[in-house]
Amino acid sequence: KSRDKIFAGLDDLIGIMCGAVENGLKTDGILPGPIGLMRKAQVLYKNSAKLEPGNGLLLGHLNAFAMAASEENAAGRKVVTAPTSGAAGVIPGIIFLLKTHYKAGLPQLRDGMLAAAAIAFIAKHNASIAGAEVGCQGEVGVASSMAAAFVAHANGLSMKQVENAAEIALEHHLGMTCDPVRGLVQVPCIERNGLGAIKAVSAASLALRGDGLHLVPLDACIETMRQTGVDMSERYKETSL
Repeated sequence: KSRDKIFAGLDDLIGIMCGAVENGLKTDGILPGPIGLMRKAQVLYKNSAKLEPGNGLLLGHLNAFAMAASEENAAGRKVVTAPTSGAAGVIPGIIFLLKTHYKAGLPQLRDGMLAAAAIAFIAKHNASIAGAEVGCQGEVGVASSMAAAFVAHANGLSMKQVENAAEIALEHHLGMTCDPVRGLVQVPCIERNGLGAIKAVSAASLALRGDGLHLVPLDACIETMRQTGVDMSERYKETSL
């Protein structure tokens, strides 16, 4: 495709992701399904200023943004899987944070999206992004890795630092099982999206403070995720049963 068509597609995805966060933040009530789970994003966003002044406000808002989009997914509304529905809130949360708190423009967000897509492709090609195959490490773990690369590349870090950020984020999700309560993408999935987004920012921050050189390369981390998924008991994988 031409550069213009690619950018138009990215802009459309960014708009849909931001819309999911905005809709989630202004919607409360109970999510559908037998659990009767209350939405938390709206209250979390409103209470962030009271509970977490200063820099903590950013993390409180990021958590709320990611959970808002994830709650929209759990409600069966319009979302973008990034890379899966179970991890649909991580990238939207990052985008919304960069737009609202750091005034990131479309060029930055496009760069971030391209980096995130590259990480997702590598993870899917060399391992898996399916909870039924490798557990939640392949869903929220990969989403967090994508988001870390997003933040790093959007802020002009070197390619080695981008790869470092992606590896750090994925490394600290290795072994995460996929065990949704009653088979719904609600518990613990929604909160995991918020924490996955926070881990992504932390990973990018760590990469920023280094020169990109690190002991474990991203490829090795992804291969470890694949091997862990193969070894993981079926009891700890989402099976859609």
